[in-house]
Amino acid sequence: MRIGFVSDLHTDFNRQYDFVTVLQQLINDERLDKIVIMGDSANDLKRNLRFYERLEDSISIPFYTLVGNHDLYVDHPREKTVAEIQQASRNAYHELDNLPMSLTKHPIKTEHWLITGINGWYDYTFAKDFSEAKGPRYADNFVAKHVWPDQMYINGNQISYRRDRLWVTKQIFGWQHQINQMNVANKKLLVASHMLPTKKLARQMPIPFYDRFMYQLGSDRYRQVFEQNHVSLSLSGHSHMPNRVVENGIHYQNLSLGYDFQWQNPSDALGELKRVMDILED
Repeated sequence: MRIGFVSDLHTDFNRQYDFVTVLQQLINDERLDKIVIMGDSANDLKRNLRFYERLEDSISIPFYTLVGNHDLYVDHPREKTVAEIQQASRNAYHELDNLPMSLTKHPIKTEHWLITGINGWYDYTFAKDFSEAKGPRYADNFVAKHVWPDQMYINGNQISYRRDRLWVTKQIFGWQHQINQMNVANKKLLVASHMLPTKKLARQMPIPFYDRFMYQLGSDRYRQVFEQNHVSLSLSGHSHMPNRVVENGIHYQNLSLGYDFQWQNPSDALGELKRVMDILED
């Protein structure tokens, strides 16, 4: 059994490539039996659904999905009310998270591994010297207000620390309940997520106020629950910073493909996917 993991295809930004064709070639070249696509396939619900429908019609193996932040973007937010934006993005999350190929709802069992999914979100615990009391202040910062597009395209420019923290907590509770219901004895545990579960996966940059950009990359609470459940391997995307670290016995790997101007070879989507992807062989 060979299972491939990829993330952050951004098919609408990297539109010069037909990623259905690219993924089929990847599957053939790497002799994959399953593939997991870990979020940010395209901006908004409709583009994602069209991509997954084309993929289902074209590739010869099962595929699984996670939900990324870009997948929830609402088109033309300035033409909509705050309530309309928030309702549309939440409807998108619900629909994508409940697809028949959703990894959060359909874990994969192999001989030695249990492969589960958490879509992930951020709650500002990546901030330096984070504390619960400081959470609302970290959430309400100029990067979130004026630079980070999630606030416009998902939340209608309504910043809420409580909302973001609750979203992370609900996902953790749901994942923990799922693990508690499953027989994980004698199997190693892999968790695939879109967001980063540890700040150590993100590379530090000598840029003024760069720490503010770290706030939206993930949550340290995922790392804590992974350690409590003896996770062996954590795979994530989102940051567009492919990287590997080991922390407290857990192997973490970021698999972001990202935008073509961030690639080592912008003319070779297949080669870049092979470079950043992970293959679990069991």
